[in-house]
Amino acid sequence: MFDINIINNFNDDISIENKSIQTLIEELLTEHKIPQGSVSIILSNKMLLNKLKMDYFGLNQFTDVITFNLEDENEPLEGEIYISIDDIIENAKIFEVSINEEFKRVLIHGVLHLIGFEDKNKILKDKMTKLENNYMSIFKYDIISYKNK
Repeated sequence: MFDINIINNFNDDISIENKSIQTLIEELLTEHKIPQGSVSIILSNKMLLNKLKMDYFGLNQFTDVITFNLEDENEPLEGEIYISIDDIIENAKIFEVSINEEFKRVLIHGVLHLIGFEDKNKILKDKMTKLENNYMSIFKYDIISYKNK
């Protein structure tokens, strides 16, 4: 059983499909043999994620996603995934993909971090990218839209 909370702290310009996001997360967790857990997805802006990066990692840089594992050892999965909608919008333009596609990739990336995948070097990053691409090909449905396109 999974408890998945989605909190929109960005603004009303984005419309999220809560059930579709929950389904995507549940399927990813189940695929990786995670039997239960609690995940909060917090949609925010680049300034909050920059502050979190400074406060928790000592880095003054912008990022599109930050994941926090909160569970104790041998306890059910518990975590928070912060996503910068500002960066999603910017990256969608840079990579010439829809905001939905970029958001989906970043969400998948955050969930992979939550379950233990790392991208600290090229080999690990390539492994995560391969998994992201695989899940992107499976999850075809829309999960977010942005009114100010």
